[in-house]
Amino acid sequence: MKQAGIVILLLLAISVSAKQHKHKKKKAKTNGITSMAMRRTACFGRCPDYSIEVNQDGTATYTARMFNQDTGTFTKKIGTAKAMEILAQAAAYRIDTCRNRYESRAQDLPGLMYTIQYKDSTKMIQNANFGPAMFRKLAETMDGLVNKKVDNSWTKISNHGK
Repeated sequence: MKQAGIVILLLLAISVSAKQHKHKKKKAKTNGITSMAMRRTACFGRCPDYSIEVNQDGTATYTARMFNQDTGTFTKKIGTAKAMEILAQAAAYRIDTCRNRYESRAQDLPGLMYTIQYKDSTKMIQNANFGPAMFRKLAETMDGLVNKKVDNSWTKISNHGK
């Protein structure tokens, strides 16, 4: 009887410990990233020029400069969970270990640049479209916040892009 009670207590302790470990694992690890901005630049044609910035406080800013359906600066509350998920994605890709510049192989292509803000420093990555494929995956995530068009969940804060 004592052995059965000990086994039950042991199983209960393991279960509680596993739940706590699982809960800790769910918390996004951003490796100190406080915000991240992605910018797509114009090309020699009509490629859209815009930037999207995500902050750890759950705000996003979209600045559409040229060749976009909407032009201006817009802001939106995406929530801290979504923001931390995006920043954690960048941290998981070890964006801090990437080069600051990748060699451009074609002059006519639009640029893809990242600015990663840490508490005490800033990392800029130019020509990311010529870097590892993870930059394009991260860009898809960032682009997904806007989906090429500003909807009514965005608040316009300026009529012109920065």
